Amino acid sequence: MSDIAGFDPIARRWVTGPATTAGSSFAAVPTLEGELLLDDAARAAVATDLGNIAVHKPSAVLRPGSAEDIAEMIRFCRTYGIAVSTRGNAHTTLGQGLSEGLLIENHCLDRIHSIGPDVAEVDAGIFWKDLLLAAYERSPRRTPPALTGYTSLTVGGTLSVGGLGGLVGALRTGLQIDHVRELEVVTGTGDIERCSPERKSDLFEAVLGGLGQCGVITKAVVELEPARERARTYVLEYTDNARFFRDLRTLLDRPAIDHIYAELYSPQSSPTHKLYATVLYDPDAPPDDAAAAADLTTAPTIDDTTYLDYAFSIDRLVDGMRETVEWDRLVKPWYDVWLGGSVVEDYVDEVQSALSARDIGPFGISLLYPQRRDRISRPLPPLPEPDGSPWVFVLDINTVAETADADPEFVADMLDRNDRLYARARKHYGAVLYPIGSLRLNADDWRAHYGERWPAFRAAKTTYDPSGILAQGLGIFQDD
Repeated sequence: MSDIAGFDPIARRWVTGPATTAGSSFAAVPTLEGELLLDDAARAAVATDLGNIAVHKPSAVLRPGSAEDIAEMIRFCRTYGIAVSTRGNAHTTLGQGLSEGLLIENHCLDRIHSIGPDVAEVDAGIFWKDLLLAAYERSPRRTPPALTGYTSLTVGGTLSVGGLGGLVGALRTGLQIDHVRELEVVTGTGDIERCSPERKSDLFEAVLGGLGQCGVITKAVVELEPARERARTYVLEYTDNARFFRDLRTLLDRPAIDHIYAELYSPQSSPTHKLYATVLYDPDAPPDDAAAAADLTTAPTIDDTTYLDYAFSIDRLVDGMRETVEWDRLVKPWYDVWLGGSVVEDYVDEVQSALSARDIGPFGISLLYPQRRDRISRPLPPLPEPDGSPWVFVLDINTVAETADADPEFVADMLDRNDRLYARARKHYGAVLYPIGSLRLNADDWRAHYGERWPAFRAAKTTYDPSGILAQGLGIFQDD
């Protein structure tokens, strides 16, 4: 006689039992196309995230075969008051997507349903890398307008946060969520909804950049644009913060430049700042090197690659560290904030000059990403208040421990450091959280984070997750 999975509402635990089990203490789960796993190995495998700091082993793991599976299980969990969280590639660093209830492995939904000249419809579990490869193979070539620096992340995962253009986009494209036409979402009531700016716009706006609070993204219709064949990057090195920012601002105003980001190192390093400015081009119209590098305080070196090699450069770096330094097991207490363009120079000077080698670690780095404010069109995620500058920046201090078995004192010190940095940045620089890092926020902090957007976000939560079962790990609505 076969066993079936169910939930014991009296003992508050998942159980298995014979198919003939009856009685009020056993509620059989719905029939699923995918699978519900209760074994310890499956649960332990998804008990932490990239940060390796927070550990929350779920009581059950859903590997869905369809959006209907997710809807069935959310309805089931709502009935019995079971928390639900969603996992893409788990690229947060303090357990934001973890749960001790049901964890949905959304990467199991990974089909590309269609690719057209302007849009693609994809499952939320597809990696951006795989979408880019499929779109680039078309004739003519296509690419998403904005790509994260690390492209082995799921579409649904980055759209839930905002989706920072790490190597492609950013200067003139906005975030990845600015290029979404339509979504399929399973709400906290277990309803499957299609939403867009014209249909259920409140759900659409609450889900994009909404940290999974109002629904689970299962499909997305995302924009595509023509792709270039090559990428030429001008690499500039600095040991002076003022000269670095002078050249950065010069390049930001240079129309030929398609993308800029920077690496920042501890004061003990040389250089302390490294700037990357990239032009995307086709071989019949190469960039003018002299014009691209004109009026800068230092001469660049030039790195010229194919577009795909450029787009996947961070993936290759991470893959290499996986093979050599146990990257997936290293502790990563990251710090990530938005800063206004008028204060970013002073803040970087203050923070970077105070960082030690321990604050970065042998495999870590600080990163700075500029974004043009008027290209970011969605109400979420929150940005710093306008300050007269057309630019906003994300600063990442990507601390990485030296070994997989990091000293607990190191973890505690870095989390305390992050809290201190954020408190000062928010008070004195108007900084706003970019919520993939390791910051310990309470409900009041979250209300302050959302500011004037809080009433609309709270209303969407009440409408689409009235029982509050989704994404409880963040604690956004924990006092409601």
